[in-house]
Amino acid sequence: MAVCPAFFSVSEADGQLEAQVVSVLASEIPADYELECLKAQAVIVRTNLTREGTDSESGWDEAAMRQAWGENYEKNLRKIQTAAEETKGMVLTCEGELIQAAYHTACNAKTRNTAEVPGQEACIYLQSVESADDILADGFLYVGYMEKSEFAGLLAELFPDEEIDAQQLPDALQITERDSADYVTRVQYGSTVVNGEAVRAALGLSSACFYFSGLEGKIRIVTKGIGHGLGFSQYGAEQLAEKGYSCAELLQYYFTGVERE
Repeated sequence: MAVCPAFFSVSEADGQLEAQVVSVLASEIPADYELECLKAQAVIVRTNLTREGTDSESGWDEAAMRQAWGENYEKNLRKIQTAAEETKGMVLTCEGELIQAAYHTACNAKTRNTAEVPGQEACIYLQSVESADDILADGFLYVGYMEKSEFAGLLAELFPDEEIDAQQLPDALQITERDSADYVTRVQYGSTVVNGEAVRAALGLSSACFYFSGLEGKIRIVTKGIGHGLGFSQYGAEQLAEKGYSCAELLQYYFTGVERE
């Protein structure tokens, strides 16, 4: 049987779930994005909530929405609610199983292929696609500096069996493998190897598409993209929605093989 994500509608959508979709959707994507982009994200939210279970503490309550949106509260809430209502009960599946509906803010001009990402190889519906407009997203490119001692301290928990010499950084921290989208997949210090996402988390970086170099006694850090780069690119989808892509077309683009049943 071909592996292919597909839409299906739940016959009786759970009211609590649909309320949670609105709450989470509001917190995950800018409300001024195109409606079709918001609808696609609503399907992603519902898929993940259904697969992982609802969490009463996730998403925004009314107070958080009012604080974030100010005078646009009512307009934005109506738009978010419309996105949820027009996709009510809709989720993404692969051979009858709910998929891992991964999403991120912006990728490094193309999304990542899970065949190249350690631990994610089974999610074959998450394949690499072009998303060139992502480089225009606010915050896409970051350049910053960190003291060597701070850098070493943050990495210490990742390499507990190694004695990290701050003065040998960043050269002693070897990036040994990148995927085809230029995200780091393997990093080595001494005899210890970790994945790029672990380094990203330890250093608080916006992306695992990172580069380190020494400059004037500090470590220069450059990152490209915002998020893990897998699946649905919110910024890229917004650009496509502005060109007329529908909710279904956006999901079909970023989740390889998606079709309606």
